[in-house]
Amino acid sequence: MSTERMRFGEFIREKRMADRREITLREMSAALGISLSLLSDIEQGRRSPFDSDKIKLFCSYLHLAPEDETLMYDLAARERDRVSDDISDYIMNSNIGDMARTALRMSKSGIGAEEDWKRFIRELERKRQSHDPV
Repeated sequence: MSTERMRFGEFIREKRMADRREITLREMSAALGISLSLLSDIEQGRRSPFDSDKIKLFCSYLHLAPEDETLMYDLAARERDRVSDDISDYIMNSNIGDMARTALRMSKSGIGAEEDWKRFIRELERKRQSHDPV
């Protein structure tokens, strides 16, 4: 399923079920410190995604990649209709966050286009690759 349409609950269910340890709802809910019914409701899309502490715990318990954790934050934020928990403080309380909000507003008004963002991200990727140890 594409992540564009994926729901938080679907994602965590897929990750839990794909784990070679065959983790049950009961085991996962105990590991997260939440009720079985709450986890089931979240997986079924009947309840809001859990908070960032539980996202970190979930990812740690399942040994998920950083990209999966980032996706979980984004899926949770999309369902809550707010900025992802992992960047909300940074985007609201830093100089770079100020610039990011300005750039987003300019894009919203039609000044910046998708291609501008793609170019910017490609440049950041090049910087990251040049700083990564070989």
